[in-house]
Formats: sequence, structure tokens, C-alpha cells
Amino acid sequence: MSAIYNFFQTNIVIVYFIYPLIFFLMGFGILLKNTAHSRFNLAQSLNYLGFFGIIQGISDWGKIFIPIQQTYLNPSFIFLLGSIKTIASAISFYFLFYFGMHLLVNTREGSRKYLLIPLFLLLVWFTHFIFLQPFLVNDKNHDWWLAISDIWSRYLLAFPGGIVSSYALFLQRREFQRFGVPSMTRTLNFVIFSMVLYSIVGGIIVPYAPVIPALLFNSKLFFETTGIPVELFRGISGFLMAFFTLKILKVFDIEYQNYFYQAERQKAVMKERDMIARDLHDGIIQSIYGIGLYLEKIRSTLIDQNKDVKKVQKEFQEVITNLNAIIYDIRSYIKHLKTPKNVHHSLKEVINRLIEELNINEYLQLEFQYEYAGKELSIFKTVQIYYILKEAFSNILRHADATKASLKVIGNNENLLIEIIDNGKGIENVNSHFEKKDNYFLQQGLRNMKHRAESIGGELTIVSTLGNGVKITLLLQKGRENQKGGS
Repeated sequence: MSAIYNFFQTNIVIVYFIYPLIFFLMGFGILLKNTAHSRFNLAQSLNYLGFFGIIQGISDWGKIFIPIQQTYLNPSFIFLLGSIKTIASAISFYFLFYFGMHLLVNTREGSRKYLLIPLFLLLVWFTHFIFLQPFLVNDKNHDWWLAISDIWSRYLLAFPGGIVSSYALFLQRREFQRFGVPSMTRTLNFVIFSMVLYSIVGGIIVPYAPVIPALLFNSKLFFETTGIPVELFRGISGFLMAFFTLKILKVFDIEYQNYFYQAERQKAVMKERDMIARDLHDGIIQSIYGIGLYLEKIRSTLIDQNKDVKKVQKEFQEVITNLNAIIYDIRSYIKHLKTPKNVHHSLKEVINRLIEELNINEYLQLEFQYEYAGKELSIFKTVQIYYILKEAFSNILRHADATKASLKVIGNNENLLIEIIDNGKGIENVNSHFEKKDNYFLQQGLRNMKHRAESIGGELTIVSTLGNGVKITLLLQKGRENQKGGS
């Protein structure tokens, strides 16, 4: 026992340096961590524990540096430095107490008035320290007064602060368990243990002073009995607190990663929903509308008794075939496996298929000019162009009251120009229809066309005046495509 006592007695300065350093590094590490966006209750209170660590470390370093000043400073100035150290230590205990109370109030959703308890006790202690000093302190009892003041700051703030903090941390176990990372829950248990240990060695085992209960439990008696300075146990509790508190900060990184993953997942879901909405609008709805027009034609044919019945049967079969194709598309959408039936065809074949699908020649005098000499477009581009043209011609058939239309496809490997012109009634203030709410299908259709054009690095322009038809131009340029990343 005497060997241990002599060892620590000789190296007490090292102990006085290391254990404040541990608290300081813990506080510094906590304050460096950004937990502002975390949903954990602990994250909202953790900064106060960081303040405790930094201020506690700085104040306890005074045990090393203040005695050094005694060789050349007068006793009054040394007493002033000791008073500053004692006040700083009390403030650090206040932050420990406030950390526990803040965490407890947030967890229990209690009254914010409880947060005033640490401040009230600090003010009680500070008032006695300042106002009783002129009556009780003289040149011969500076050390006694500082020891008494330090003792009561530990009794009033450090011990209850450690106990409240331990209990508040214990209440976080359920939240950590729900998070689903068992290792973080075990780490939290070690933080709780270190906090309880500190509340004992830092809040009950106080410096020696001729007052009760300091006469019964004090650091001097502890050192003489065990041969180990209580500062070593404070250092151990501080080390455990620092190590496991800094380790538990990892839970906020995991939380952020999960939050980022969920945000990306939600973004992908929303993007998929937008895509399905566009495809339903541009594909299914337009196809159904085309079939409706075809049925109107068949009805007119049936009214005419002179028409060939076999021809009517053939037309009915075409309607059934188209309806079956729509059913196939809907099933594919549901399975998220939609693959347009035209993906293996050239752009010209796709356009001809669209003309047949919508029976455009039955309702319009269409002039189709195809002079594209470049290489075949990718499947993605072909599908997007198909839906743009489908939307454009569906709008002409439904809204334009047109009798003539022209479609030009001109280009090479560098550029591709697609132009659609009709002689219909036109659209007044065409750009305003992108924001209008009174005609959902027209608004949604125009926005879808714009979006599809941008997705392949193209530029879509719509020009129209009332009574003069509509001109739609889609321009794809190789340089612009690379910038957009279209494929």
C-alpha cells in the first residue's frame, strides 16, 4: 500500500494534468459534432455536456498552474486565481446538472421550469461565495474558504447533476433500442455507469475541510486509506465518459446515413410515380382516346347500312387488339416492368406505328416527311420521342379542330429536328397553359412533353396564336445531349 501511495504522491502532478485533459478532449469532441438535425433527444442536450467537459478541464488544470504562480505573486492575487478556478469549476458542474435536467425534460416532455433548478442552485452557491467572503475570509484562511466553496459546489451541483444525468441517460435506452443498433445501446450503458461513478468520486469525495460530511468522506482520507488519489478515479470516470460518449456519437452518423438513404429512396419513389403518371397519361389515356375515336368511326359505319359487314368485323377486331395491348401495358405498369412494344423498331417505324394506332389519316390530311440520315437512336430516346408525338397528335385530334397537319423529321448524327404543324384553332397564350389549373389534361400533357424533351437533352418549343394553328418543334443537338446526359 505504501509503495502505491509513494508512487502517486511522487507523480501527482501527472495525474492532475491527465485527468483534466480527458474532460477537455471529451467536451471538445462533443462540440465538434453537428447534431442539430438529429431526432434523438440526446442530441438536443449533448452540447451542455460538452461545455461541462471543457470548463471542468480548464478549471482543474488550475491545480497545476496556480501553485507555480505562488513563487512570485502575492497571496491576494493567488487567492483571486483560486477564486476564479473555484467559480469555473462550479459553472462546469452547473452545465453537467443542466445537461441532465434538459435531457430529462425533453424525454419526459416536462415543464421547462425545471430547467431553472440548476441555475437557482448555482446562484445560491455564488451568492454565498461572494457575499459571505468579506465576513469569513482573512489572509490566513484563503485555502479553507476555497475548499469549503469547492465542497458545496460539488454537493449542490456535481452530485445531483451526475445522478440526474445518469437517470436521464437511462431513459434514452428505449429510444436507442428502437433504433435497432444493439452496440449503441451497450455503449449507452457504459456512459451511464461512468456518469454514476463520476457523481460519486466527483460529487461526494470532496477536498478535506472541517465540516460534515467532508470530515467523513474527503479526498485526503481516501488517498491515505487506499493509496490512490481520488483524482485517478475521476480520471478513470472521465476517460470512460469521454471514450463511450465520443463512441456513441457514431449513432448520429448512422442516423444521418439512414435519413439520407430514406430521402434518396423517397426521391426515387417520387420519380417513379412521376414517370408512371406521365406514361399513363401519354400512353394508356391517349390509346384509349384513339380507340374511342375508332369506335365513333365504326358507329358511323354501322349507321350506313350499305357498308360491308366483313369490313366492320375487321375494324372491331382491330379495336379488340388495341384494347388487349392496353391491358398488357397496364399489367406491365403494375409490375414496374413496362417495356414499350416499339423499342426494337427504328424511329420511322415507330412513327408509322403511331399514325396507325391513332388512325390519324382517318381524321387529318397528314403530310409526313422523313429525312433523318443519322444512326438509329437509343431505345430511351425513341420511346420519349414516341410519347411526345403521341401527346402532340392526340391534342390535335381532341382540341385543335384541324383538317391538315404536317410532320417533319430531319437530321443527321449531329442534329435531329422534329416539327409538327396543324391548321387548327390554335392556343391563346400557350405558355400560360403550363401553369393553368382549369384544364388538367392539356396542362399535364404539355408539361410531360417538355419533361421528356429535357430528359433526352432536347429543346421543345410550342408556338401558337389563336386561329393560326400550333407549331411544335423538338430539337436535339449532339453537344446539348452530352451536357444533359441523355442516352
